[in-house]
Amino acid sequence: MMGPVVAALIFAVVVFLISFTIINWYCITKKDDLTVFEKMGAKINVRLGPHTMMQIKRGGFVSTYAREEEEQHRKMTLSIDKQQAERLLKNSENNMADGEANKH
Repeated sequence: MMGPVVAALIFAVVVFLISFTIINWYCITKKDDLTVFEKMGAKINVRLGPHTMMQIKRGGFVSTYAREEEEQHRKMTLSIDKQQAERLLKNSENNMADGEANKH
Protein backbone atom coordinates (compact mmCIF):
# COMPACT_ATOMS: atom_id res chain seq x y z
CA MET A 1 0.00 0.00 0.00
CA MET A 2 2.88 2.38 0.62
CA GLY A 3 4.46 1.65 -2.79
CA PRO A 4 2.46 4.22 -4.81
CA VAL A 5 2.97 6.90 -2.14
CA VAL A 6 6.73 6.33 -2.05
CA ALA A 7 6.89 6.29 -5.87
CA ALA A 8 4.94 9.58 -6.02
CA LEU A 9 7.27 11.17 -3.45
CA ILE A 10 10.38 10.02 -5.31
CA PHE A 11 8.91 11.34 -8.58
CA ALA A 12 8.10 14.71 -6.98
CA VAL A 13 11.60 15.04 -5.52
CA VAL A 14 13.24 14.16 -8.86
CA VAL A 15 11.07 16.67 -10.76
CA PHE A 16 11.86 19.38 -8.18
CA LEU A 17 15.61 18.74 -8.36
CA ILE A 18 15.64 18.74 -12.16
CA SER A 19 13.57 21.92 -12.38
CA PHE A 20 15.64 23.74 -9.74
CA THR A 21 19.11 22.75 -10.85
CA ILE A 22 19.09 22.08 -14.57
CA ILE A 23 16.20 24.14 -15.88
CA ASN A 24 16.52 27.10 -13.52
CA TRP A 25 20.29 27.55 -13.90
CA TYR A 26 21.03 26.34 -17.42
CA CYS A 27 17.89 26.92 -19.50
CA ILE A 28 16.86 30.34 -18.16
CA THR A 29 18.80 33.25 -19.64
CA LYS A 30 19.27 36.70 -18.15
CA LYS A 31 16.75 38.12 -20.62
CA ASP A 32 13.98 35.75 -19.49
CA ASP A 33 11.42 36.68 -16.87
CA LEU A 34 12.03 35.95 -13.21
CA THR A 35 11.40 32.42 -11.97
CA VAL A 36 9.44 31.43 -8.88
CA PHE A 37 12.66 30.20 -7.25
CA GLU A 38 14.28 33.62 -7.72
CA LYS A 39 11.27 35.42 -6.24
CA MET A 40 11.28 33.09 -3.22
CA GLY A 41 15.02 33.53 -2.74
CA ALA A 42 14.77 37.33 -2.93
CA LYS A 43 12.64 37.32 0.21
CA ILE A 44 15.61 35.96 2.20
CA ASN A 45 18.34 37.69 0.09
CA VAL A 46 19.52 34.51 -1.63
CA ARG A 47 20.13 34.39 -5.36
CA LEU A 48 18.42 31.27 -6.73
CA GLY A 49 18.77 31.79 -10.47
CA PRO A 50 20.68 33.50 -13.27
CA HIS A 51 19.41 37.05 -12.59
CA THR A 52 21.20 39.51 -10.33
CA MET A 53 19.68 40.51 -7.01
CA MET A 54 19.13 44.03 -8.37
CA GLN A 55 17.01 42.65 -11.22
CA ILE A 56 15.06 40.42 -8.85
CA LYS A 57 14.43 43.19 -6.32
CA ARG A 58 13.15 45.40 -9.13
CA GLY A 59 10.56 42.74 -9.93
CA GLY A 60 8.50 42.65 -13.09
CA PHE A 61 9.75 41.61 -16.48
CA VAL A 62 13.52 41.46 -16.69
CA SER A 63 13.63 41.57 -20.49
CA THR A 64 12.67 45.27 -20.45
CA TYR A 65 15.48 46.05 -18.02
CA ALA A 66 18.10 43.96 -19.81
CA ARG A 67 18.09 46.36 -22.74
CA GLU A 68 18.61 49.32 -20.39
CA GLU A 69 21.51 47.58 -18.64
CA GLU A 70 23.15 46.76 -21.98
CA GLU A 71 22.85 50.41 -23.05
CA GLN A 72 24.38 51.56 -19.75
CA HIS A 73 27.23 49.10 -20.21
CA ARG A 74 27.85 50.36 -23.75
CA LYS A 75 27.85 53.99 -22.58
CA MET A 76 30.34 53.16 -19.83
CA THR A 77 32.54 51.28 -22.28
CA LEU A 78 32.42 54.18 -24.75
CA SER A 79 33.31 56.71 -22.06
CA ILE A 80 36.28 54.57 -21.02
CA ASP A 81 37.34 54.29 -24.66
CA LYS A 82 37.11 58.09 -25.04
CA GLN A 83 39.26 58.60 -21.95
CA GLN A 84 41.85 56.14 -23.26
CA ALA A 85 41.85 57.82 -26.67
CA GLU A 86 42.38 61.23 -25.06
CA ARG A 87 45.31 59.89 -23.02
CA LEU A 88 46.88 58.29 -26.09
CA LEU A 89 46.47 61.49 -28.07
CA LYS A 90 48.01 63.54 -25.25
CA ASN A 91 50.92 61.08 -24.95
CA SER A 92 51.57 61.12 -28.69
CA GLU A 93 51.52 64.95 -28.69
CA ASN A 94 54.00 64.99 -25.81
CA ASN A 95 56.23 62.48 -27.58
CA MET A 96 56.15 64.54 -30.78
CA ALA A 97 57.02 67.71 -28.83
CA ASP A 98 59.88 65.89 -27.11
CA GLY A 99 61.12 64.60 -30.45
CA GLU A 100 61.12 68.07 -31.95
CA ALA A 101 62.87 69.48 -28.89
CA ASN A 102 65.61 66.85 -29.21
CA LYS A 103 66.26 67.79 -32.85
CA HIS A 104 67.19 71.40 -31.99
